Amino acid sequence: MNGPPDFDELVGAPLAAGERERLLRVHELLIEAGPPPDLKTESAVVPLRPRRRRAALVAIAAALGLGLFAAGWVVGERSGEPGTFDVVAMTGTAYTTGLSGSITIYDVDEAGNWPMKLEVEGLEPSPDRKLYELWLTKEGKLAAYCGTFLAEPDGTTVVPLNAPYRFKDFDGWVVVAEGSKSPLLTT
Repeated sequence: MNGPPDFDELVGAPLAAGERERLLRVHELLIEAGPPPDLKTESAVVPLRPRRRRAALVAIAAALGLGLFAAGWVVGERSGEPGTFDVVAMTGTAYTTGLSGSITIYDVDEAGNWPMKLEVEGLEPSPDRKLYELWLTKEGKLAAYCGTFLAEPDGTTVVPLNAPYRFKDFDGWVVVAEGSKSPLLTT
């Protein structure tokens, strides 16, 4: 086939005058533009290196994971809350049923102090506002003083204390009323 295709042959059926003119104009523009240039398929193909891309993605993921781990470690170290060394349960004596408590002992600090949190339930405030005392015991006797506290009106008390002692030198804990040696709570 030499030359451009015949418009009337391509369209076939008769068209409305306005439609025919519009399509004829487009047909003539296409003929004037000519055929598209030939694409050389060899130069258009760009080889991808999937192994290098996979290795790069793995390296990026590893770096991101390491960064998140480091950020979590830094945030965890700056929380200010020491790790828990031990939790010691306390119960009321035969004369003080209904009392309970616990001592959360945190990791020792650089100076050798053991930060603690004493939690007590059922210990009502004394009528004369006397303090309560926490002691370490040795052979059942008061041996090392760990601090004083007041009880809350509802009987639930949470108080921070500390003990600068070596715990292996003692055999238990007690809570007594100030000036008394009779345990209200014991381990």
